[in-house]
Amino acid sequence: MSNFLCDRELGETARFHGPHGLFVLKPEVEDMIFVATGTGIAPFRSMAQDLFGLNANGQQRHNGRNIWLVYGTRYPEDVYYQEEFERLAAEHPNFHYIPTLSRAPESWSGGRGYVQEHVRQIVGQRKDMHVYICGLNEMVSSVRSLLIEECGWEKKRVIYERYD
Repeated sequence: MSNFLCDRELGETARFHGPHGLFVLKPEVEDMIFVATGTGIAPFRSMAQDLFGLNANGQQRHNGRNIWLVYGTRYPEDVYYQEEFERLAAEHPNFHYIPTLSRAPESWSGGRGYVQEHVRQIVGQRKDMHVYICGLNEMVSSVRSLLIEECGWEKKRVIYERYD
């Protein structure tokens, strides 16, 4: 898609249809965790905008539910949309942003390690929420295994998209 867009001339028209995928928010809003690594953060940006933006009735779709965004990457310069998510967390006490680095420098004040470790802490004994996961297969498989096999979650509560 990137090449298609870059090859377009300024002002040229493009037609789109969709979305056609299945990686979308469930209609019922429960507490949820978004888990992303790398560019897997992209769908969660639009999901957060949907949940915390005003709908046609002037209400926000999150309904006061707790929403965690656990975002992992290697280095601080690889953290996408950090200011936007920090602002959202500052404005909404029910939005919890946890950027975590696997190769964090000493100066890093955010999370450290891998996203799985943070998901385990958030979930605890709970099984009454949805988890949305987007990233490379190894991370997606690891988080799914943690929730389904280790924690005993129903598969339908774990929604995922992998891109490798």
